[in-house]
Amino acid sequence: MANIIATIKAETHGFITGKERLQEIIEYNRLFPLLVRCGGGRFTCPAQDVEHFIEIITREDSDYVRDVSIPAGY
Repeated sequence: MANIIATIKAETHGFITGKERLQEIIEYNRLFPLLVRCGGGRFTCPAQDVEHFIEIITREDSDYVRDVSIPAGY
């Protein structure tokens, strides 16, 4: 668990593939920045806020989330 970021980068090229992986990152460092890409743009936010923002984005079906990943440089 000490190097979950390196593990994710090696296994999935930095993409967060499920809620379990997101939870591992939150346990490692809840403020670790993650990149969220949507149909209409992209933004970074702390790992602890990813699920909340995804819920807001998808609530009204006005946009969608493409993926969540570790930003380059980490």
